[in-house]
Amino acid sequence: MNRPRKLLRTAVVATAAALLLAGCSANGAGNGDNAGSGGAADPMTIKLSYVNPPTSIDGQILEEVAAAVEERTDGEIVIELYPSGQIGTTGDTAQQAANGEDIIAYMDASIIAQLGAEDFGILGGPFLFANADEANTFLESEVFAEMAEEAASDLGIRILAFNWLDGPRHIWAKKPAPQPSDLEGLRFRTPPVDVWTETFSLLGAVPTEIANTETYSALEQGVVDAAEGPINGTYALGWHEVANVATLTEHFRTLIGFGTSEVLWQRLTDEQRAILEEEFIAGGVEAQKRYAAAIDETMAKMESESGVTFVEADIEAYQEATRPFYDKYGDLLDRVRDAAK
Repeated sequence: MNRPRKLLRTAVVATAAALLLAGCSANGAGNGDNAGSGGAADPMTIKLSYVNPPTSIDGQILEEVAAAVEERTDGEIVIELYPSGQIGTTGDTAQQAANGEDIIAYMDASIIAQLGAEDFGILGGPFLFANADEANTFLESEVFAEMAEEAASDLGIRILAFNWLDGPRHIWAKKPAPQPSDLEGLRFRTPPVDVWTETFSLLGAVPTEIANTETYSALEQGVVDAAEGPINGTYALGWHEVANVATLTEHFRTLIGFGTSEVLWQRLTDEQRAILEEEFIAGGVEAQKRYAAAIDETMAKMESESGVTFVEADIEAYQEATRPFYDKYGDLLDRVRDAAK
């Protein structure tokens, strides 16, 4: 795997010294050393939680990332993988990270906003980025670096990488929805996250909060009429089997990645921090390549295996209907879009 050395950011949050002193007091001076002059005496085991199955593209790459981290740290850091939401939903595990637990959690911008860093909500908004290049450019910007540091200082979540972009997201239902009006009154599965509920309320749907792991049965049993997700991720979860009409809205290009506890972060050496960031960023670069390469093949599988029908959407109509989502963010929208270009 190609492992770029460039980090998402280099600044250390203002609270680092205080957190470090607290870690030294609680765990001993050896475990609190973050100056790059030595690691912890015993291996550190970190749980890594994600919602897709281990056979998914991200599941396969995470095995590679975990192995690379263990090798490069000479076994000082061991990452244990927990796929399929085994130890909690994305919201649960993000909260565990914020609480200071030894965990690396799959998360997106909307989850971080839900935990209290409200500006992150804009990064999960509808039609924010026109393509993956814009999203990647934004992730290298000072605007994102500042937001990431705020998440660390205000929430206790240290973002390792946010570039695991699995293509645009689409609507999955039992009937086509080329116009926003086609969603009027539909019970629409959303996670318990404001960005999703606000977006689909603007589109006239009835947001219905259901956990990722329960969505298949909810669609199958008619508890909800529709859901949304990217091509590859939806195939991995099997939702297309019970909602086999895909309307290609491209409504979200979600910034997805992994974050960990800031308390844990302050217990690591500088070298260990660099390794974690480099490997998770490199994993995201590889994931984007594999996701993009798999989309056409995955769509063909959906058609042949489950009779999925793909329908074009009136993108401009969807954009217009969701435009009020950004009203509350003021000039932040311009700053984000400028940074993306």
